Amino acid sequence: MSSSPVTHFSNQITRFLFGGLKYSPREAAIVIAVVNLKGGCGKSTIAVNLACELASGGSKVLLVDNDSQGTATHWLREGRLPVTAEYFPLETDEDGERLIRAMAARNENYVVLDAPAHVTAASLAAGKIADLVLVPVTASGVDLHATEAAVDLIRTARTIRNGGGPRCLVVPSKVDRRTDAGRRIDEALRSFGEPVGPAVHQRTAFVEAFSAGQWIGDFAPQSPAHYDISSLAIAVKRSLRV
Repeated sequence: MSSSPVTHFSNQITRFLFGGLKYSPREAAIVIAVVNLKGGCGKSTIAVNLACELASGGSKVLLVDNDSQGTATHWLREGRLPVTAEYFPLETDEDGERLIRAMAARNENYVVLDAPAHVTAASLAAGKIADLVLVPVTASGVDLHATEAAVDLIRTARTIRNGGGPRCLVVPSKVDRRTDAGRRIDEALRSFGEPVGPAVHQRTAFVEAFSAGQWIGDFAPQSPAHYDISSLAIAVKRSLRV
């Protein structure tokens, strides 16, 4: 019997994270990786807007688009975002090793990685260098199952790195509180035993901001969507103790 996609993904990631490449501590930049094992969870929306929210407070922020689909890069094309950006797709294990070396040389206050959603070991190269992993999760059963596997891998990384592995913040994403699943998602996510961040709701403003090439704080300042991102940024800083 063939293994499931999640099992296959877990085996690949475990081999990559704990293989021959040694972890070397970085200086300066705090690395935040936005990771999920599947697409459609609002990962790029969170990565782009969080990076811009952190930059709006005066921090220097590098946004790295690791997804070959280039959603974050497309968002950046208009040049209206207050962050430095790089397109650095991860397709192979070698790409992951190059990412680790490249990020070690950065001197921004924050590096935000928009990790790829496809099944490849390189998509969690961030496990080598991340200070914090954000795991956006929608209310779907498939997302919840994938999240369990991702959290297990993060915990394994902490063990292998002698307690120096990444903190984790599970983020309810694309939440619609009008639905029963949307009302119950926080309770479901707490069962993973990791901190649960503030919800990023399903809001039209995020889609419109993407179309305009702006982040939500410029497109719709003080809106409910901007409040979602501001609340998430506060939770991120608390998790990082900065």
